[in-house]
Amino acid sequence: MASGSQTLKYVAYISSPDMEVLNDATFGVGADPADMWAYLDDATARLRARHPSYSFTPRLVRYDQVTTELPRP
Repeated sequence: MASGSQTLKYVAYISSPDMEVLNDATFGVGADPADMWAYLDDATARLRARHPSYSFTPRLVRYDQVTTELPRP
């Protein structure tokens, strides 16, 4: 049985304490993880400066596609 996976995209987002997404961006498969985290750090710092009493959670998510060949029963 053959199988494989492929990265489709990365999504960076920042959520508020009530889990509302305040800022998000989609990056292609060739994006550098350091650049994506730099984007998140910068955006989080701007949000904290505007809303010092809130806590924000930056996240970076990779979306993959998994393919699996199924054998005949």
